[in-house]
Amino acid sequence: MKGYRKVLDVASGCEKNLAEGLIKDGIDLDEVCDGGLDMVARIGARMILQAALEVEVDEFLDRKRYERSPGARRGYRNGHRKRGLTCGSGSFQVKVPKVTGADAPFSIRSIPAYQRTSEKILDVLPLLYVEGLSTRDFHRALGSFWKEAGLSRSSVSRANKQLYEEFRAWRKRDLSGVKVLYLFLDGINERVRFGSKEKEGVLVAHCICEDGSRELLGMQLGPRESEEAWLRLLEDLARRGLAEPKLVITDGAPGLIKAVRVTWSQVPRQRCTKHKTANVLDRVPKRQRVRVKRDLVKIFHATGLAEAIRAVDAFLGKYGDEFPTACETLARDIEDCLTFYRFPEAHWKRIRTSNVIERAFREVRRRTRVVGRFPNERSALVLIWASIEHDRLKWRGIRMTPEFLDKANRAREGLIEAPIRVVSARKYLEVA
Repeated sequence: MKGYRKVLDVASGCEKNLAEGLIKDGIDLDEVCDGGLDMVARIGARMILQAALEVEVDEFLDRKRYERSPGARRGYRNGHRKRGLTCGSGSFQVKVPKVTGADAPFSIRSIPAYQRTSEKILDVLPLLYVEGLSTRDFHRALGSFWKEAGLSRSSVSRANKQLYEEFRAWRKRDLSGVKVLYLFLDGINERVRFGSKEKEGVLVAHCICEDGSRELLGMQLGPRESEEAWLRLLEDLARRGLAEPKLVITDGAPGLIKAVRVTWSQVPRQRCTKHKTANVLDRVPKRQRVRVKRDLVKIFHATGLAEAIRAVDAFLGKYGDEFPTACETLARDIEDCLTFYRFPEAHWKRIRTSNVIERAFREVRRRTRVVGRFPNERSALVLIWASIEHDRLKWRGIRMTPEFLDKANRAREGLIEAPIRVVSARKYLEVA
């Protein structure tokens, strides 16, 4: 408190001579007025900080400027050196006092050594990086704001290191406290190595928890989403304590499906109905896709499981001769596409597809297009993780009640005891 009052006293003295100080520094009053609030804030910040620096010298030498004191420490003021700083209102310069002849070195407490920019400003840089600015864009977009303090690529890179540290901690965190309800597994292909045009799979696991929140659980590189790569990711989740989910939602990637069956043989699987619809329509002439899609919608947007099975029967009967390949594609693992009907109806929209993570992947692609090719795989994983995590924070959650949780638990047990069977689909595949 004593030091704080000294700063106020010095600041008050500066306030009395503000006009003279502005003229001495070459700042015209009209310039202050035209500069608006930011200019006033910068001048105020500089005045207070300059006052604090002078107080530090007074306390270190145990005497004020031009004052002689028998009990004072050895040493004397030896001019100033300029130092550029940047805060929320912009850039300015202060005069840092120098001391010589003292028994101990004089170190400043008001400004940490080598710091040129407010930590709050640097905290913004990783967010801008995740939002889509490349390191080159920072200088073009914010260079005029930094001015004398400078904004180099190295300063941006240092600021982004906090993303690396957060990512490293995230990958190793304990998952035993995550109460996972629905687990989503999907992958995205990206160029993750400098000098290579080949894309590699980035495997992602995230979930909807029992409280309705969404959690990003794991991420690893996986060449072309192979079974072995997915097994490594699932084993890592289990090793960190992740409990078995009530339902796993995936696309139709064979390696992923095999890995899930090996890891959680008793956990029901929901195949993404959006991917299934696209696979079926790919085997239909473009002119016929609209009417075929209407009948697919009747399957995946029915009022219940019984109605959905009847819609499958009707589809196979209607298109069996006209589009046999499309019908064979639909009939294959159709039961996995209908698993969501056993779970709470309020959750159907969220769990019948993998749209939740697909939307996040669109944001990832938007961001990675800016980068082009990453310098190394760590940079790629960190940016993809940060983009998905940023998207996750926008999640509003889904409604959860004790009744919903109870039904989800019973659905899993029911599917183990009485799996869904679509007789018409199995007969169709036998004939095909």
